[in-house]
Amino acid sequence: MIPYYALIFLPIILNVFRIENQPEEKRRRNVIGVFFLILTLMLVLRHMTIGRDLAGYYSLFNSYIRTSFANASKSGVEQGYILLNQFVGLFTTEFQWVIVITGLLSILPIWYTYSKTIEDVPLTISLFLIMPTFVMVFSGLRQAISIALGFVAYEFVKKKKLVFFILVCILAMLFHKSAFMLFIMYPLFHAKITRKWLYAVVPAMLIIFLFNRPIFTFLNRVLASMYEGEISNTGAYMMLVLFVMFAIYSFAVVDESRMDAETIGLRNFLLLSVALQMFAPLHALAMRMNYYYLMFIPLLIPKIIKYRAPQWDKIVVISRYIMTLYFLFYFFDHAPSGNILDTFPYKFFWEV
Repeated sequence: MIPYYALIFLPIILNVFRIENQPEEKRRRNVIGVFFLILTLMLVLRHMTIGRDLAGYYSLFNSYIRTSFANASKSGVEQGYILLNQFVGLFTTEFQWVIVITGLLSILPIWYTYSKTIEDVPLTISLFLIMPTFVMVFSGLRQAISIALGFVAYEFVKKKKLVFFILVCILAMLFHKSAFMLFIMYPLFHAKITRKWLYAVVPAMLIIFLFNRPIFTFLNRVLASMYEGEISNTGAYMMLVLFVMFAIYSFAVVDESRMDAETIGLRNFLLLSVALQMFAPLHALAMRMNYYYLMFIPLLIPKIIKYRAPQWDKIVVISRYIMTLYFLFYFFDHAPSGNILDTFPYKFFWEV
């Protein structure tokens, strides 16, 4: 657990210190940089057993480097990931280099966006840790790259560069088909959803929740060529409750007259996450589709706190400390015992 302690507490401790005359924005950027630097090192230096899917990816790598691209494509795995493996195979037969390259590709775009957008280091870190995407990047190599490319697409969304946005989305789909969800990002970010919209949003959410099974049955048929699996009870209700609470918080305590366009866009992403999570209790596919938007929540909540309405000032400040401490405690209490994707305890690649 030592690497996880360093990942969490080193940047939080550094956040306490202040360098004289250093701009606050630069200080936050440097501190969150320490967090992502440690996370990147953990990803590229991890043992092949850290991440449940890595054994399967190891087998694919050994297969792909010994066959043609045409034959490898028959495996059903996305072409972008096949090409990545065959490129690595031109130089080495060591699978560890696939882990290194995918680790870098999975984190660097996220690191870039976070360093530009960070408002509250401790709260952002605590929220980042409890997102299902945190442990997923240690295991799901293909989708981890696609999610990271989603952050590249996000930068083009903010700049309203539609063509580049579309090209990045297509590239992301070459690593994981579920990246088609990214195409929603552009119109969703630029929609001006305010409290006035809640008269339509809330009933729509209730309808989705009440009729989630028939709605998902229909969608599952549409996506049958892409995904397989029967509808079943996954029990994934805890995250749904959490996202609903975040949504209520994001609309209740904020002063919308002060919000910038990015905060509104990020809040729109949260609404989509709530809607998608309503299908997660039925099928793991819904969570996979939601992965592309979950990593934006740690950026949103601190912005909501920043733009809080004056009448909520004391409550919001207290809530910030409560959320930070609770989510950190939850991570250390729940993640190692659950160990969903075999990410605990951490092990370096040189360890036996």
